[in-house]
Amino acid sequence: MALFLTDLDPRARVKGSRDGLGAQAVWSATGRPLIGNLTTVTDSLQGFTTLLVGLRLAELAAADEFDNTTNAFLIWEQMAAYVRHVVHDHRGFFGLQRIAARAAKAGSNGGKVHLSAQPEHQILSNQRTDGLLGNYTAPARVSGLVAPGSPVRLTPEASAFVDAVYLPRLESGWGRDARHLIRELRRERVVFDIGASAKREAVASIFTPGMSQREIGFYRYHLVEGGPSDPTKGRQAKLAVLLETRPADSIRPSRPYLIAIADNAESRGWSDIADLIRRIIACESVLAPASLLFSYLLGRNGAHLDHVVADLRSSWGDRLESIDPLAASAVPGQEWPRIAEALAHGDYPKLVRTLAGRNATAMQERGAALAWLEVTDQDQLRVRFRDEPADLPTGVEVRELWRYPYFIPSLVSMLSAIGKGAA
Repeated sequence: MALFLTDLDPRARVKGSRDGLGAQAVWSATGRPLIGNLTTVTDSLQGFTTLLVGLRLAELAAADEFDNTTNAFLIWEQMAAYVRHVVHDHRGFFGLQRIAARAAKAGSNGGKVHLSAQPEHQILSNQRTDGLLGNYTAPARVSGLVAPGSPVRLTPEASAFVDAVYLPRLESGWGRDARHLIRELRRERVVFDIGASAKREAVASIFTPGMSQREIGFYRYHLVEGGPSDPTKGRQAKLAVLLETRPADSIRPSRPYLIAIADNAESRGWSDIADLIRRIIACESVLAPASLLFSYLLGRNGAHLDHVVADLRSSWGDRLESIDPLAASAVPGQEWPRIAEALAHGDYPKLVRTLAGRNATAMQERGAALAWLEVTDQDQLRVRFRDEPADLPTGVEVRELWRYPYFIPSLVSMLSAIGKGAA
C-alpha cells in the first residue's frame, strides 16, 4: 500500500513563516505527487545515516524486543553529532549550537563530554521530538527503512545494510560487531572523549566522504526513488533523472528552471511529470505574491482600502502579468482560485478582501477565535496580529519570486550528496 506523508505534516512548514493563509496545505499537496517520502527538513543524507546506525545499535542494545530503545538512540545521536562537528566540521545538523559550545568547553575537562537522555545532556530543548527521531523517522518509514509499529525498528533490509556496511567500520574502535559501543549505549550516562582516539575515529568513519557502490545504490533506491512502496508510483525517480540531467545553479526552485525541467519531461514522453511540474509553477505564481502581500497587509493597520489599492497599483501596475494561465485551476478550494483571478485581472479590492476571507477560513480550521486581518464596513484594515514586517515587492520582483519548496530542495540535496559520495 502506498503511504504518503500527511499533507499537513508540521515538518513541511517553511521556517520563519506563520502561514496566515494556510499556504502550507496547498504547496505540500501540490508537491507530494512528485516527491512522496521527504520533508523540508529531511535534506541531509548524513542525517539518515545517523538514524539508521543509531536505530540498529539501539535495537542491539535492547534487553528484549519490547525494550524502549529511545535513550540509547539519543546517546548515539549525541555521540555522532560531536564527532561530525569535531572531526568533519559538519554544519546544519540538529543540535549544532549546543554541540559546538560544549565541545569548545570540553578542553577544560580533558576533552570529555557527557552523553545521556537527561535534559542537561540533550542537544536540543527536546531531542526526542526535535531531533532525528522526531523529524526523520516518518520519512524513513515511508522510504521502506523503518518498520511499522513501536518501538521504532529498522526493516530487515535496512538492518542487514547497517550490519554489512557500518558495523564493520566501528570494529576498529569498539570491538567485533561494535559490542563495546552497544554496551555503552545501555548505560544511563556515557563519558565520551572527543579528543583523538580509536573510538572517535571509528565513529567518524561512518561519515567519511566517498561511498561504496552498495551505499549509493541503497540510498538512491530508498531516498531518491522512494523505496519499495514509492507513493509516487515511479514519478519521483523520473523527476530525479530530470534534475540530474539539468543541474540547477541553486538548490531552491525557480520558474525558468522548472519550465525547462517540464519541457525535458515532455520531450521524454513523461507528460504526467510535465503536467505536475507545470502545476507547481502555476500554484507558486499565486502563493508567492499572495503570501507576501498578506504579510504586507498585516503592517497596514488602520489604512483605508483605497490607499492600499493605490499602493498596489503603483507597485504592480494594472494587473500581475506573472500569474500563470493555469493558476486558477491549479489551486484548491473556493478562495484560492478567486485570489488567482483577482491577481491576474488586477481586481485589488477583491484581492484584499479575499485574502482576509482566506485568513478567516484558515483560523477557523485551526480552531482560532479571530482572524488576523479584517476589512471593516468602513473599508479600513483591522489587524489583530502583526507578522514580521514585509515590504511590497515590485511587479518586476514578483516575476522572479519563489517562496515555497514543494520538497524539491530535499530531493536535490539527496542527489547532490550521492553524486559527491558524501554519506
